Amino acid sequence: MHHIPMAEHIPLGDTGGPRLLKPNEPWYNFTRGVLYLEEKPLEFGFERWERIDSVIYDMTPPPSSQHQAIVGNLYGEFYTYLKGKQCRAFPAPFGVWLDDENDNYVEPDITVICDHSKIHPKGCVGVPDLVVEVLSPSTALKDKRVKLRRYRLSGVREYWIVDPLNKIVEVYKFSENVFTEPAVYGKDETINDGILNDLAIDLRNIFD
Repeated sequence: MHHIPMAEHIPLGDTGGPRLLKPNEPWYNFTRGVLYLEEKPLEFGFERWERIDSVIYDMTPPPSSQHQAIVGNLYGEFYTYLKGKQCRAFPAPFGVWLDDENDNYVEPDITVICDHSKIHPKGCVGVPDLVVEVLSPSTALKDKRVKLRRYRLSGVREYWIVDPLNKIVEVYKFSENVFTEPAVYGKDETINDGILNDLAIDLRNIFD
């Protein structure tokens, strides 16, 4: 099993900053279509991390209770709507390997997958259809800049950014790698114009 090179450090300010990956730290690698997990040395500090465009992002500290409540409320809406349908929703922690070229690995707050061949025991191997990220102080810059760009370039069809502080949801629809301005929904509005037909989410039930 090969080791990946040290990631380049790209400063993002006081929040959402990356940490470097040492040459002997673990990574999930695509080899002949098979997913391998290298052993994680115990002496390296953080337990959860993401890799985006060769940069490793530490995912500690854990999210707040408000963050988790919003994720739970949203996931409940997706789960209820998708029950018995083709697509499936998965809450974090749930690993997503976006490609086998750059080893982009993320753990969205909610992942919706309509192609069951992408669902594997360890997570999603391939590009999901819809991704939701709920902002935290430590992840806001990454979610709104780094992940927005990566999800668009990877072919994610729809990306929701949920802002607990301002109680809004930005919904980005990506088509053929074209960037368009997001639809913005306030706390008293209903999201009902997404890629999932007839899905309607009343945000009063999400932020309360």
